[in-house]
Amino acid sequence: MIQLLVVDDELHSVDSLADTIDWASIGIGHVYKAYSAIEALEILKEGSIDIVITDIHMPIMDGLELIEEIRKVWPRTKSVILSEYAEFEFVKKAIELQASHYLLKPVLNEEVMEIVRELVGQIQSEWQEISSREQATRAIRENLPLLRGNLLKEMIGGRQYPREVWKRKLEIAQVPFAYGDRYCLFMIRLEEGFHSFDPGSAHLLEYAVYNIVEEILSKSFNVWHCKDDYDYHVFLLGWKWNEEECKRFPSGFYVTEDEYLDTLFSRIQHKVKVFLKGEASILADHWERFPDRLSAIYLRMLDVYRQKIGKDSKYYMKLADYKGERSTLSLPALYEPPKLSQLLETGRWQEAEWKLRAIFQQINESEYESRDNLIEVFFHIYNAFICILHRNGRKISDFLGSDLDDLIDVNYYRNTNQLMDRSFRILHMLRDDSLSQLKRNRNQIVHNVQRYIEQHLAEDVSLQTLAEQVYLHPAYLSKVYKLETGEGINNYVQRIRMEKAVQMLKHTEHKIYEIGMRVGLSNATYFIKQFRKDYGMTPQEFRDALKG
Repeated sequence: MIQLLVVDDELHSVDSLADTIDWASIGIGHVYKAYSAIEALEILKEGSIDIVITDIHMPIMDGLELIEEIRKVWPRTKSVILSEYAEFEFVKKAIELQASHYLLKPVLNEEVMEIVRELVGQIQSEWQEISSREQATRAIRENLPLLRGNLLKEMIGGRQYPREVWKRKLEIAQVPFAYGDRYCLFMIRLEEGFHSFDPGSAHLLEYAVYNIVEEILSKSFNVWHCKDDYDYHVFLLGWKWNEEECKRFPSGFYVTEDEYLDTLFSRIQHKVKVFLKGEASILADHWERFPDRLSAIYLRMLDVYRQKIGKDSKYYMKLADYKGERSTLSLPALYEPPKLSQLLETGRWQEAEWKLRAIFQQINESEYESRDNLIEVFFHIYNAFICILHRNGRKISDFLGSDLDDLIDVNYYRNTNQLMDRSFRILHMLRDDSLSQLKRNRNQIVHNVQRYIEQHLAEDVSLQTLAEQVYLHPAYLSKVYKLETGEGINNYVQRIRMEKAVQMLKHTEHKIYEIGMRVGLSNATYFIKQFRKDYGMTPQEFRDALKG
C-alpha cells in the first residue's frame, strides 16, 4: 500500500489532515505525522514514504528546504505543498523542485483527497512500468551478452539447478541450445602478443578474437561464449542444420565433422595471428548431447592445459589425444558452486549443511571411494572451517580446545562416517558460535546507541548521527535496533525525552522552555505538543497536578 507523511509545525493541522480523511478509500495504507521538517526526514529514513504533504513555513527548516532534501535522496517521492501565501517566489521554487501540487490554505479535505488519489494512480503506474515484464525483458535484451556469458560460466562450473530452472534460464537468455542438442566444447588460450597489452587494450583484443571466431563459425554453427576465471575463452558449438545436413561440408564436399572443424580452427588461429598479431592455442573435445558432461569436460580441459600442455603455445589439440588413465578422481561436489567456504562466509548455515551432505553422499559412490579422496575432503572442509574462524577473529585452539589434536591428525579419520560426524559437529559449533557473536554484537550496538542518546539528549541524536557513532549505515542501524528491542530508535528517543522531562518537572523548578531545551526540544511549542500527546496534559498542567 502507498504510505503518506503529513508535515506541519501546527499540531491541529497535522492531526486534522491525518485523522479526518478516509485515506484507505483512495489507496493509502498508512499515514505518518511529523511536526517539523527534521522529524519528517527521520521518518523518511526509517520507512518507505511515497507522498509528502508539507507546510512551507516551519522553524529551522521550511517546507521547500525539506522537499529539496527529499529530491536528493528519494527522487520518486511525490510532494504536495500547503501555504497561506500565493507568493510568486514560493510557487517558482516549488516548480523548480518538481513539487506535484501547490495548495493554498485553508484547503478542503475533498481537494486534498482528489490530488492524493491522482498521485496514487501515478505512483502505481510508475512502479508497474518499472517492474513490468516488458521493462524486465528490455533490460535482459540490453544485457544479453553478459547474461549468456554468466550462464555458460555457471554451467561449466557445475552449478546445480533443477532441469526446469535451467530450461527457463536458457529461454530468458535466448541461448540457441536446448536439452539433447549436439554440442562441441572448445577453449582458446591467448598467448604470445597478447600479454604485453594493458588491461583496457587487452579487453578490446579479446573482443576482437571473439568476433573472428563468430565470423568464421557462424555460417554453420550457433556459438555460445564466455571467459572463465583463468582467462581462457570457452566456446560451445552447435550445428545450425539437422543431423543429416550437418555432415555436409558447405562447399558440397562430404567430409567428417572433425575434418571440417580442423579446417575452421586452423583459420581462426591464422586470422588471429595476421590481424591481431598474437598467438592462440585451441583445445577441443568431441561431440556430446547438451548439457551432458559439460562441467566434466571443462574440468578435464583445465587439467590438460595444466598437466600436459603447460607453457607450450600455438597448438591445436583434441581432448581425445589425452586420455591418460587416472587412478584417483577429484571430488566434483567439493568444487561445484557455491563452495562450502562461500556459504560459511555469508552465514548460510542450512545450505552449508546441505553442501556437506552432498559431499559425503558423493564420496560414498564407488568411483570416489578412496583414501585419497577422504583426505581431499578432510583438507577442503577443515580449510573452510579454519578460514571462517580466523575471519571471525577466533583462535582454533580456543574454539576447539582438546579436540584440536584430533583435528590435525589425519589418521584419526579412518572412514567416511567418522569424518562426516565430526564435520557436522564442528559446523553446528561454528553456527551457534557465529549466531551468539552476532547477538552479542547487536546487543553492544544497542547499548552504545542508548548510552549516546542518554548522554547527548539535548544535542543532535538523529539517526544519521547515531549511525556515525557505531559505524553503521542508518537504515541498517534502524533495522538492527528494531529487531533487538522491538522499538524504533525515534520512539526510544522520544520516550527518553519525555521521561527525563517528567523527572525534571517533578524535582526541579526549571521553566518549561528550559526543560524542553535540556531534553533536546528547544522549540517550546513543539515540546508542549509532544508532552500533551504522551501524557494528555501540558507540562504546566502536569506540574500543577503534582503540587495540587
